[in-house]
Amino acid sequence: MKTVEIDVTAVQSAVELHRLLKQKLVFPGHYGENWDAFWDLITGPEDPGLPDEIIWIGFSALQRKLPKQAEQLLACLDNYHQEMELHPCVSTFLENTD
Repeated sequence: MKTVEIDVTAVQSAVELHRLLKQKLVFPGHYGENWDAFWDLITGPEDPGLPDEIIWIGFSALQRKLPKQAEQLLACLDNYHQEMELHPCVSTFLENTD
C-alpha cells in the first residue's frame, strides 16, 4: 500500500499548491499545473494516478487561505472517487500539530 503525505499548511498560492502536488504525487515535467491537467494525470490510463492513500496535513489552513483552490481539489477528489474503474485512493485529513 502506497501512502503519500502532503502538508499544505504553508501553501500561499495556487502555483505553490500545484508545484507541491506535482512533487508529492510524482507528476511528469509536462504537468500543466492547473485543475484540468491534475484531472488528466490522476485519471489517464498511462498517467501516475493516485496512491492508495493521501494524508492531507493542514487542509483547513488551505481552505482558509485559498478557498477556491481547496474547493477545486476536493471536487477533483470527489469526482475521482465516483469513477469506479479508477484505482481507489483514500484521503485522510489531519491538522498540523506543529
